[in-house]
Amino acid sequence: MIDIKSDTGRNPVRVAVLGAGLAGLSAADYLTEQGVEVLVLEKDDHPGGLAATFRSDSFHFDYGPHRFHTENPEILKRIKELLHTEMLELNRLSRIRLLDRYFQYPLALSDVLQRMPFHRGLSMVLSYLWERLRNPFFPRDESNFENWVVKRFGRQLYSIYFGPYTEKLWGCNASKLSADWASQRITVPGLTSLVKETLFPSRDTVRSLVSTFHYPQGGIGKICEAFDERIKSRDGEILYKIKLRGISINPDSTFMIETDRGGIAAETIINTIPVTDYVHLLGDLLSEEVQEAALKLHFRAIVFLTLKLRNRVEARDHWIYTPEECYLFNRLSVPENFDPECSGNGSQVVFEFSCNEGDDIWNGKIDLNTLAVRGGEKLGLFKVSDVAGTTLARQSHAYPIYDLGYSSNTSIVLDALHDLENSVTCGRQGLFRYNNMDHSIEMGQCAAREVLGEGSVAERFTWVTDTWADG
Repeated sequence: MIDIKSDTGRNPVRVAVLGAGLAGLSAADYLTEQGVEVLVLEKDDHPGGLAATFRSDSFHFDYGPHRFHTENPEILKRIKELLHTEMLELNRLSRIRLLDRYFQYPLALSDVLQRMPFHRGLSMVLSYLWERLRNPFFPRDESNFENWVVKRFGRQLYSIYFGPYTEKLWGCNASKLSADWASQRITVPGLTSLVKETLFPSRDTVRSLVSTFHYPQGGIGKICEAFDERIKSRDGEILYKIKLRGISINPDSTFMIETDRGGIAAETIINTIPVTDYVHLLGDLLSEEVQEAALKLHFRAIVFLTLKLRNRVEARDHWIYTPEECYLFNRLSVPENFDPECSGNGSQVVFEFSCNEGDDIWNGKIDLNTLAVRGGEKLGLFKVSDVAGTTLARQSHAYPIYDLGYSSNTSIVLDALHDLENSVTCGRQGLFRYNNMDHSIEMGQCAAREVLGEGSVAERFTWVTDTWADG
């Protein structure tokens, strides 16, 4: 590793990659394979970002449930060749907890009708029929999440599930969120389609309905750890625990990246850190309009509370959604249902508390430990006496918030960055897009190819109307 303070006079690096998550490491891996000099800069002390695995003593857990699946055979082949560990093939099981009952996720009509109390089921059907009758005469504005869902599923199903979960996840009224989030996350576009899909399943597999996925033994972080190892084996450099201060342009048109360890000159930058931070670092290199648009983009944070248990959890779920107000956490996952060896002789349950950076949940002013223990016991997962320890972890930029103005603001920002010579931005944070692991890996590969003059990220991943992600 270089000592920046003693090496500020060296020649510019060919490519500086900001961020050592999936997209950044994928880009660096592809470039080093082509013999390109690469330097990766990462603020944390480990690779992976959101796709990292927390390790402590004999147990480990991911930052939320991750499943790797892709329709791109090139990406799957690349990851299988990369890993030194076994890729497990698992059958997905996830459920929703509502009204003290468990329902399949994604929703299946037969399951809903079987488990839902009769009066609830009847009210949902009547509510849906009312929407069908009123819409031709009083059509709803479908620009926001609430109206998009109510039009397709009725007010009752929205009020029981879609609304509470969405507002808990995002911390705001669903009418303030763009309908883009609904079109991306809700696979079945309406109750009529749910009936048809139940009675006459289509042959085309929707990403959200994929029942089988891959998972690397040892944790999802094994992917980025393997990228790290291979990049270094090809003489690529990765600097961890480094803070970025600003970016300017030198007289020779190279970038000067100011850090807490000194300046780094780079011919090209591939950015995968939050696009809002990247715009701030670039400062006056971008117009005031772009700066203002970036200030209107926000990310939702997550606090992960992991309970280590003495006994195995009987539930076979990979994750469970908890939309009701009686649970402050919005989702939980069971790590050993992904990797049987992750918890030693015991078990773990990872609870996700969505929040905003700096609020009471983030700052620890709420007793999350008690809420998780009580919630897990109420869900029938374990007894209080089973709890042997807790671990707390935070991620400040977990989800880009699709508010009503996000689309126009991201277009302003990303169009400007696309026009910035010798700069490429990609990844979930870099494109302000809720995407999947395989997308991030492919984005990094596309960014590397753009640097080499082979197409562009914008050609493959437009930032206007794509629906990439799944649940």
